[in-house]
Order: sequence, then C-alpha cells, then structure tokens
Amino acid sequence: MTYTDPFGRRYRPTQPNRQARAVSASQAGPHSGSGQPTLEDYHRLSDAFVTLQKKMEEAQAQLAATQEVLRQQIKSAMDFQDQLGVANQQIDEISEKRDGALALAVEREEELAQLRIETNNYRARLEQRLNREADEKRLAVLNDMLSLADHLELAITYWDQNGGSEADGAFRGNLVATRDAFLDTLRRHGVVPQQPIGHLFDPELHEAVGHIASDEIPVDGVALVVRTGYTAHDQLLRPARVMISSGSATADMEN
Repeated sequence: MTYTDPFGRRYRPTQPNRQARAVSASQAGPHSGSGQPTLEDYHRLSDAFVTLQKKMEEAQAQLAATQEVLRQQIKSAMDFQDQLGVANQQIDEISEKRDGALALAVEREEELAQLRIETNNYRARLEQRLNREADEKRLAVLNDMLSLADHLELAITYWDQNGGSEADGAFRGNLVATRDAFLDTLRRHGVVPQQPIGHLFDPELHEAVGHIASDEIPVDGVALVVRTGYTAHDQLLRPARVMISSGSATADMEN
C-alpha cells in the first residue's frame, strides 16, 4: 500500500514482522534505523495536522467574529457620532431660539414698562382733569347757591333800614336763622364769606364799585361791602363788591 505524507511525498512502508517491530521499537525508538517514518509517525503527524487545522479554523472563526463585532462597534460609533452631530445641531437651534425668545422677552418687557409709564401718566392726567372738572362743577353749583345768601342778606338789610314793627320782629329772626343755617351749610362744603372791612383793597379778591369817605378806614381800605365775597378751600369763589375809602370827609372839606 502506498501512502502520502502531509508533505505530499508518496512512499510504501515496509511490513516487518512482529518480532522485528518489537525489536525495532525497543532499540530504535520512534524512528527506524533506516530514517523512513513509520505508520505511527504518519498517524501522529496527521492527527497533529488535523488538530492544527481545526485550531486554525477556530482562530479564523474567532477572528471573523471579532472583526464582525469590531465592524458593528465601528458602525455603532459612527451612528452615535451622527446622532451626536444631529443633537449638537438641535442644541444650536434651540440655543438660537432661546436667545431670540430672551431678546423678544426683553423687548416686550421694555415695551410693557413704557406702556405702564404712559398708562400711569394718562391716569394721572385723567384724574387731574376729572378732579378739576369736578371742582369746577362743584364751585359752579356753590356759586349759584350764593344768590340765596345774597337775597337773605338784602332782606335783613332792608328790614333794618326801614325799621319793621315789633310784631314783625319774629320774621326778621326767621330770616337771620335761615341765613345763618344756610351759611353753616356752605361752611361744611368749605365755603366761607370774606371779611374785607378795614383791609387794604386787593384787586385779586375785591371788585371796586366806587369810593366813599370814611373817618375810620384809611385811604384805599375797604370801607363798605356791597356784595359779600366768598372763598372755597382758600380758592376764590366770588370776589366781594366793595366801596374803597377815600379818607376822612373832614380832611376833604379842609382841602
């Protein structure tokens, strides 16, 4: 029988008898003295070759598996890098939108602050105008009511100048009581009559209707009140019509 060794060499092994093989095995060891490999050497070499080939296949399989894992990891890393790039782009877009929103918020806050200022100014002007109009209307109503005080005062003056009877004295008392009650009502609304007699004539408070000689009132002083003037909360409601003193009548006659 012809054999082929792992190196491709063909040979026909010798067939020694059992005794010769035993002697050869005991004396020559693993190889015969002729230098030719034995069948056992061939089997051992063949087994070693098969084992080595299996290990190489296993190593190649492990290498292929490792390369596949490495490819998957590289692909995962590339995918992660792409996702990271997309995430960074989204972060940049969100940052730009946030910056725009913050700028818009600041602008709206400034506009709101300006609107508050304008609203407060408008409210203040409106309140001033309404208060002024209310004061003007109140003063107009109070001014219209002053004619009643004038009529009561004229009635009392006429009574005193013409000397009514004692029987009609109660009527004068009623007139005085009515006048005083009406003046008290005006005072509760801040309206008080002027008392200009003896004071120097003031064109901002008094309205002159003429001159009159007076021994008691100095020149240019208010000597007589023709119509009572009134003030409301230190504001002129109606000027007093007065006669201005021209000095003593005796001094005028001497001059």
